[in-house]
Amino acid sequence: MNQQDKLQASTSLGFAVAGLWFLHACLWTLLPWMASYSLPLDVVEGLFWGKEWQWGYYKHPPLPAWLVHISWQLFADLGPFLLSQLNILLTVFFAWRLGRRLLSTQQALLGTLLLMGVYYFTWPTLEYNHNVAQMPIWAAAIFFFHRGITHWRYLDWCALGLCVGLGLLTKYVIVVLVATLFLYMLVQAPLRKRIVSGQVIAAIFVLLLVFSPHLYWLVQHDFLPLTYMQDRANTTSALQAHVIGPLKFIAVQLLDHVFILLLLAVAGLFGRRYWSVKPEQETLCFLLWVGLGPALLTTLVAMMTGTGLRDMWGTPMWSVSGLLVAFFLPKGFTSAQTSRILKTFTVFILVLPLLRLLDLAILPYLKNKPTRILWPDKAIAVELERAWQQETSCPLTLVVGDYWLAGLVSLRVPTRPSVLIEGQFHYSPWVTLDDVRERGAVFVWRGDATQAPSYEWMSALGDVKRSTGQAALEWPGIQAQPLSLSWMMILPEKGCYALDDK
Repeated sequence: MNQQDKLQASTSLGFAVAGLWFLHACLWTLLPWMASYSLPLDVVEGLFWGKEWQWGYYKHPPLPAWLVHISWQLFADLGPFLLSQLNILLTVFFAWRLGRRLLSTQQALLGTLLLMGVYYFTWPTLEYNHNVAQMPIWAAAIFFFHRGITHWRYLDWCALGLCVGLGLLTKYVIVVLVATLFLYMLVQAPLRKRIVSGQVIAAIFVLLLVFSPHLYWLVQHDFLPLTYMQDRANTTSALQAHVIGPLKFIAVQLLDHVFILLLLAVAGLFGRRYWSVKPEQETLCFLLWVGLGPALLTTLVAMMTGTGLRDMWGTPMWSVSGLLVAFFLPKGFTSAQTSRILKTFTVFILVLPLLRLLDLAILPYLKNKPTRILWPDKAIAVELERAWQQETSCPLTLVVGDYWLAGLVSLRVPTRPSVLIEGQFHYSPWVTLDDVRERGAVFVWRGDATQAPSYEWMSALGDVKRSTGQAALEWPGIQAQPLSLSWMMILPEKGCYALDDK
């Protein structure tokens, strides 16, 4: 095959791979959207956070909440599903760009396709959250880092600083990637000499510029997300914290790649004759370092410190997995091999989302309770708004409760009330006691009146007018015991106010 034919074959394969990823994104956007009655948990939480436009929230930095709020404003319930897949496509794009720098065109294309075999690129992407939001940022950071250490252009290093800054506005686990890249520079003698170069300083400056508003918010709010993260990571025993937890984490990350092996086998690329170690040792070293380093470093630190790990923290760590596998495969493929590869991935793309929908349909019966996406959110909102309007002509602008139930009310009531999460003002600094007194609020919970919430600050409200109610709501699309919904309304102290006044 001459150079012209190779170029034409690579171009054709490139269009085919782009088409497959577009099909993948469409299916994983539209099918879950059509199958969901309500939105996933993390999406609901992000939506009532995002509408408040804070520089931070008690669990996480702010960027994903802002983005999911914008997506919902633009495309309603379709928005969060679309946003999630746009993040996946952007991750694949930067993986492809990195692959073109390190591998042959056909290896890079196969490497991006193989990402479909990584669990984090498919199954959990129905739920846009901070883990999914990190994925393109990590992939972009690795790409710009490689360009930075290759060409030492200020623009690349500033782009890296921007990526890390945005990463810190997404989830703090990006410090693992920063540590991995720093260690890579430290062990490479030519790079070690330039660790304090102007380019690196420029990257740090951009990083701090992007991150500083959130850092100020953290100081103002006693570093609340870090406290939350520490509490969530706590484990029950030293053995669990130092040994079992870290080993489980790394084992789960390996299992999350099992479909790559299946895809290679079906595509006919599992035979020994296809695998070889290439002479480009510098490329292999880089791919191994950024591909495996973050997960191994996370595991090692957890073993040493006893910090508890969550399996999903590995979500953004695998954008180069496909490239690492592709490095050992041939630099080019015959037309027959290419055809088989494309057919394999086409079938996989069509089958996997259907299996995910089947999982969503069967899961409620296995657990004997409805999943989050089958909650009667609209019926809840209608019931509460009707009860509120029977008591006052004021708009409903505050709801108090857990982040799921109160979040559903905030999402579906037309006035989009703010949420006082768990009745804790430090969780919802956009709400004050005066707001509750002046604007009124609905307390909502699951169960009967005996399970009504009680907060210390409620005594400070005095003898404000209150009203209670209860309803039993049917679950959509599933036979189960009706949802027992209770509420208590604290009515506005001095009549109504204009929504634009606040």
